[in-house]
Amino acid sequence: MEKKTVLVERKGRIAYVILNRPEKLNALNSQLLQELDSELSDIEKDDEISVVILKGNGRAFSVGYDVGKYSYPTVTQDRDNLEEFTRRWLRVWEYPKPIIAQVQGYALAGGTQLLASCDIVVTSEDAVFGFPSLPLGGGFVGLYWGWHVGYQRAKLLDLTAGSRISGKEATEYGFAACCFSADEIEEKTLEIARRIAKTPLDILKLKKKAHNRIMELQGFRTGVMYGPEQDAIIHTADGIKLMRSKIDELGLKAAIQWFNEQEV
Repeated sequence: MEKKTVLVERKGRIAYVILNRPEKLNALNSQLLQELDSELSDIEKDDEISVVILKGNGRAFSVGYDVGKYSYPTVTQDRDNLEEFTRRWLRVWEYPKPIIAQVQGYALAGGTQLLASCDIVVTSEDAVFGFPSLPLGGGFVGLYWGWHVGYQRAKLLDLTAGSRISGKEATEYGFAACCFSADEIEEKTLEIARRIAKTPLDILKLKKKAHNRIMELQGFRTGVMYGPEQDAIIHTADGIKLMRSKIDELGLKAAIQWFNEQEV
């Protein structure tokens, strides 16, 4: 029997949705994403659940997409694949019930797109947020950051391959709503969820929609939907081809080491 990559636990009106590929630091593969869709759909229909807490099992929230399993057949197919990811994150953003992301350990690359699509991010102080260690694309992940941390910080982080900030810094920047010590985060996140869940579900749904409408007026949906086109174009650049060839030649870890040792 295939191991489930997304688990669900219920505590009163709270549902925990747990990414469960700890051996891969909860990297996003097709099975995990399909199970995430399915579990969220089931919870959406359950009127006994008012708030979702999304977290990762093990040492990471998620380190992003399975890079080694991603290919670029044609620009159009690449764009279509990327749009599928984007529409999934928009479904999270549009989800009728509040989603609180609880972040411990690593939250990198595509994992931060998922975070940026949630309603509230609660993090441990020592969590690690950041971008891919190699420049393998562009205009896809970073677009989500600008809405939360401002455009200068988003550019600074996105243009620096392998950039990292702590959970404490992510909270100061505005990517997370609050941070706690690693020992407290489980209890504190549940407290926040329970306080939110006291509000009747129909009111929560309307309140969330009202906030999302303002983000739509400011261009959030249009902005992130531009990402697939931009990223597909960048994937054809000579610099990206060089990075992919180094991964094929050396393996991912050695390619990252090669990149970090470059002198400029």
